[in-house]
Amino acid sequence: MNLEEEYLRKIVQLFNEPGNPLLQKDIEKLRAQSPAHETFFQEVHRLWVSSSELKDLDSINVAEATERLSFKLKQTPRYITRHEAKEVPLYQWILRVAAIAIIGVIGYGVYYFTRPSALLTKATTTGVRDSIRLSDGSKVSLDENTTVLYPEAFAGSERKINLEKGNAFFSIAHDKEHPFIVQLGQSSVVVLGTRFNITVTADEVYVSVKAGSVRFESGAEERSVLTAGKGIVYNRLTETLTAVDVTNQNADAWLTHELNFTDASLREVIHSLEHYYKIRVALTDSIANFKKFNARFKNSELREVLDVLEATYPISIERKNSIVIIKSKP
Repeated sequence: MNLEEEYLRKIVQLFNEPGNPLLQKDIEKLRAQSPAHETFFQEVHRLWVSSSELKDLDSINVAEATERLSFKLKQTPRYITRHEAKEVPLYQWILRVAAIAIIGVIGYGVYYFTRPSALLTKATTTGVRDSIRLSDGSKVSLDENTTVLYPEAFAGSERKINLEKGNAFFSIAHDKEHPFIVQLGQSSVVVLGTRFNITVTADEVYVSVKAGSVRFESGAEERSVLTAGKGIVYNRLTETLTAVDVTNQNADAWLTHELNFTDASLREVIHSLEHYYKIRVALTDSIANFKKFNARFKNSELREVLDVLEATYPISIERKNSIVIIKSKP
């Protein structure tokens, strides 16, 4: 796609998504680059508005519109292309785009924004984390061993992506007219604008909400609305939902590298450590009566956390590779 087509594409996309802040910013920059860019934008906008009232695109007076645009652009400064050292009038290349815009801007926009969009795949491997920026400005952060399928551009009345497996954190751009949907096999999470984490395994789906609210759906019967600080675990085998308090779950610790505990039981602490440090904790004695734990760890090594636990509780800790053994002191 050349420069002219890209400029037109962005203008058409903005007309289809007037509330998109990223598009607005891009178009503002392009319009400010030269008087000709501004003139072209105004002409395409005029055609867009007038064409929406016409029953047939053929009724647009192409010759008249082209002549008017040509006259306006002849008054603008000259333009130097990237590929040529000589100067060429900007209106020459802009008229080529105008021909597309005048005759087919509506049709082009309808086609571009309603055609099925090929899905792109983003997959991470062991030890690799990554992120993607979606066409609506939403950001998806991927933990290791995670696979996401997403369209190059969203089309239609909803924004949908597929989380095939793994662990991902979502920061969703607010758009109440186009709900954001994360498909999870036969289940899904529906959201208007929020931040939340989803973990998908072969046996279960775990959703935790950090801000805003989401709706979890699985089939026609299973539905649950989650607000900040809440979560659910969905068993994919038994098709059952379990509500959980995510205060001490630290579901997004893989992204923030931060562990926060507020009046957490030692079992809750152990659960977070197992997931974050990818270890297994073996308990040889009962710890049910141990007091609550309050602490915050940022970019801490496992040994540092274990030292704090030993200083807090009457326990001894032994580590053997990826297994941590916790015993009560006599």
